[in-house]
Amino acid sequence: MSINSLDDGLEGKWVILLNEHIIDSGENIKELVERAKKLYPDKKLTLAKVPTKESMIY
Repeated sequence: MSINSLDDGLEGKWVILLNEHIIDSGENIKELVERAKKLYPDKKLTLAKVPTKESMIY
């Protein structure tokens, strides 16, 4: 899934990005990072929080 095509199911969750692609998501940062490091130990990963619609400024 691309960061540019987010769906409502990810609102408010943490996501792990690899080259602008979401590779995992969840609410528990520790578990999320541990899973991602096991799958991609030598890659530079980015952790980000997907904003909710209520927190967006238009």
